[in-house]
Amino acid sequence: MIPQYRQQPPKPPDEDFSSQMVIPSSIELFNFYRLTLAQCAKLSPGARLVELSKVFAKYLEQYSQQILLFYLSERSSGQTPSKTPQLEDIILVLNTADYCFNTCTQLEEKIRSRIEESFKANIDLQSQADAFMGIASATVRALVRMVEVEIEPTWREMRNTGWSKMESVGDQSSWVVEMLRRIKERAAGIIGMLHKQQYARAFCDNLVDSVANTFIVNVFQCKPISEVGAEQMLLDSYVLKKGLEGLLTTNAPSNSAPPAGYIKRVNQAMLRLDPILKTLQVRPSPPEALVQAYLIHIADKSDTNFRRILDLKGLRKQDQSHLMELFQAHRASPRNEKLPQSSALLAPLAATNLGTAGGPTIASGLGSLSTAATLSTSNLPARFDPSTFGSAIINAARDGVDRFGTPNLGGTPASHTPSGTMTPPSHQQQQHQQPNEQPRASFEIPAAAIGTTNLNENLRNIGKFFKRDIGGFGGRFGRGEKGAEEGG
Repeated sequence: MIPQYRQQPPKPPDEDFSSQMVIPSSIELFNFYRLTLAQCAKLSPGARLVELSKVFAKYLEQYSQQILLFYLSERSSGQTPSKTPQLEDIILVLNTADYCFNTCTQLEEKIRSRIEESFKANIDLQSQADAFMGIASATVRALVRMVEVEIEPTWREMRNTGWSKMESVGDQSSWVVEMLRRIKERAAGIIGMLHKQQYARAFCDNLVDSVANTFIVNVFQCKPISEVGAEQMLLDSYVLKKGLEGLLTTNAPSNSAPPAGYIKRVNQAMLRLDPILKTLQVRPSPPEALVQAYLIHIADKSDTNFRRILDLKGLRKQDQSHLMELFQAHRASPRNEKLPQSSALLAPLAATNLGTAGGPTIASGLGSLSTAATLSTSNLPARFDPSTFGSAIINAARDGVDRFGTPNLGGTPASHTPSGTMTPPSHQQQQHQQPNEQPRASFEIPAAAIGTTNLNENLRNIGKFFKRDIGGFGGRFGRGEKGAEEGG
């Protein structure tokens, strides 16, 4: 059945698309399972049902990997370019993953109700259900990716602005106005297709984190930045934050207010820019003022990070020596001894190639619901090109990650290694986590592929964190929307 399903399009050609539609083969598969279960249960309510559940599990794993992931990837069409996933295809995969998650749980309960008591503990399809949540996570990240590519020209305009030549602060910059227009226009179409509020919230959270991280990365591509330029950037960041606060209610009535939890999320994500920009607003003379501003706002002991700030301000190498000496002296004082070695605020730079002429390039994350580790698309073409996305998403699922989740909501991302994988935050970063905040799901793209066993294991892990992440929005994942709409 799986090879047959793979040859079918996600949507029958003679049917109109609906935002609540699922891929027909998933319904057919579970109907076949129900009939098979009914027949087998009549013959043997014992060990045979255990074996049947294992067969079900095997082909559910194959369906998630060989059908749903397949629909998200580039595939040959016999022409050039190859067939790439469109928005409707991604929505279909998301809906189907949600349907399969719920139906897996129902199937498990059904088998347990038909099997002898002594065998009930052997029935477990939760790993397969979690794998479908991994697929759902990837589809949400794919939707965010579409917006990232849409707004890349506005990041380019930001990088081309003469931040060192500004003489006064004016209204918001033109690139911010255009970025918000593009975000709202693209997001409105996507949110309109997400029929469950949990997914809309997940999409918005992930997009907000992406914008915040990409802003930080692009700030360091705008050197030199004068004190006035930094003040203008700070104003722009506030305008952008205000615009993102209304993202979740884009298609809602004008008097609709977004959940308080979402507003908090946007503030936490975007306010990470403040310490950087406030440090840049301090003049290098007297030198002690700049050093103290760095230790207060960036608040770490890193020579590398402090030198980045000096470079960003456009200071000549010979003028940096005295400032470096002062920094090393002040950081050694007792009041600064508890500062972390490197600030989590600058963690997005760790995965960034800042030496390219065309702008920063960052490893592209694919599965985050709400992580600050969603990354930039600075060197991507001006339209969504899933040709690289398709292979990346499968590689990400196959290769796995070092850590799922981040220590705070839109705050500190896990640090990134050059390969694109993520490593856990340091002890100092973990100390900044708020007591009531939960880790957020994410996965990044490492380099090498492993195999089918790890593919399914990684999908399950992604799904577990995705399910926990979504659960914080209210209501049980996959169920009705009322609780989700009321939750933060």
